Amino acid sequence: MGKTMRRSAPSRSAARVRRRACMSHRSWTIAAVALAVGSCAALPAEAAASASLIVIPSPASGPSLSYFKLSLAQGGLAHAGTISLRNPTRRRLRVALDPVAGRTIDTLGSTYGLRGSDARGPAGWVRLGRRRLTLAPGETVAVPVSVLVPGTARAGDYLSGVAVEQLGQQAQSSSRRGVSVASVARYAIGVETSLPGPRHPLIQFTGARLERQPAGLAFLLEARNPGNVILQNVVGRALITTGSRVVRRVPLGPGTFVTGTSIAYPILAPRERPRQGTVYRVRAYLRYAGGVARLDTLVRFGRADALRQQLYGGPKASASSGLPGWLVALLSVLGAALLSLAVVLLVRRRRRGERSPVRTIDAALRAARESGEPLSLISVSLAANGAAPRKLVPVLRSRLRHSDRLCRLDAQRFVVVAEGTDLQTADALAADLRRHVQRAELLTADVVIEVQEPDANASAEDLLQSIQSETRHPLTPRPTG
Repeated sequence: MGKTMRRSAPSRSAARVRRRACMSHRSWTIAAVALAVGSCAALPAEAAASASLIVIPSPASGPSLSYFKLSLAQGGLAHAGTISLRNPTRRRLRVALDPVAGRTIDTLGSTYGLRGSDARGPAGWVRLGRRRLTLAPGETVAVPVSVLVPGTARAGDYLSGVAVEQLGQQAQSSSRRGVSVASVARYAIGVETSLPGPRHPLIQFTGARLERQPAGLAFLLEARNPGNVILQNVVGRALITTGSRVVRRVPLGPGTFVTGTSIAYPILAPRERPRQGTVYRVRAYLRYAGGVARLDTLVRFGRADALRQQLYGGPKASASSGLPGWLVALLSVLGAALLSLAVVLLVRRRRRGERSPVRTIDAALRAARESGEPLSLISVSLAANGAAPRKLVPVLRSRLRHSDRLCRLDAQRFVVVAEGTDLQTADALAADLRRHVQRAELLTADVVIEVQEPDANASAEDLLQSIQSETRHPLTPRPTG
């Protein structure tokens, strides 16, 4: 990993790596992931070292590991260990911890989802003693970590993690080759859970496709791990040809393929400038403990790819698609018919299937009561002479997380249901929405965004009535911006 990673004493410090850096199964140690806004370039040493929080995992399985490793039965609960958070500074530090999903990067290797991303499956088994805390100067707090496996879980090996972030960090900015990069430090500690039962190692290729990227032509080999084993040392080769000419012959891996994940392995051919209609043969294999996955398929460089290549200075795309006239006419008629049918179905679906605010909030309240997780509502209101809702909705959707739910209350009001989100995080999300409303040239004087904390015992009808009447009971509004 070169200069993007710094190692120190095992299990007593945090190694910092840039986002999506490849980590093998043996490197499921604590990793500080520096996230670059607008770029994934490696960060300078001073930016990587800017965070003042010290994170020390203490697995219950022993000090020889710097990640949590457990073996337990379905329906079981086990103590995984603790995460010690130390504040060596003279100021108070706010810290957030969240379970995150284990993933496989496209070039093989284990990694973790971002804090606040959708944490289902094994990540939903992780239980934290505390998820938000404030450290006084010089204070150290140990947060217990446990794993509760549902009784319906299947046998196998699963990877999740715990993301740790110091809130309120001052983003470190740097410039490389004319690109400005802002970064903050985040940490991820692996949680490997093994459930008893037979093992079925399996990797499957699902296809291949072409993608004309700015750097050149890329072949993406799509594969998945549908088995129940975290496969290490996966290795293979790929051969790409057109006619008798070899385009690329490259090794694949070695690396780790996490259970229940998929990849699109990129193979770049920067010197390849194909004509429209060029057909490539893609052959590849991945060898793993328990079998071999093989791929042998054809991919075609189509008109859309040729037009994109032309924008990057490549050969001019053909004026036609290269298909016979009668086939083009037939496809046009079929396309028009399918488009009309799609429009009709979409209209019907919108009329009867728009997300119900009452059902959505009711479900969120039940989930919050059962799990004890926080719940926030973000209301967005437009004045009578404000921005048109059709202009506002795309702006809101572009900034919401995968787990957030946007509901329309009426022609001028919306509500965002943010599960697992405390008021502080909701305030930040609302401020982000306001900034992007401003950038979209929507008059902020006519758009009011408020963060509200529901009463756990309130009903959805009460909450919606309170929002629509602009009263404060049973909500505690928190204006933002």
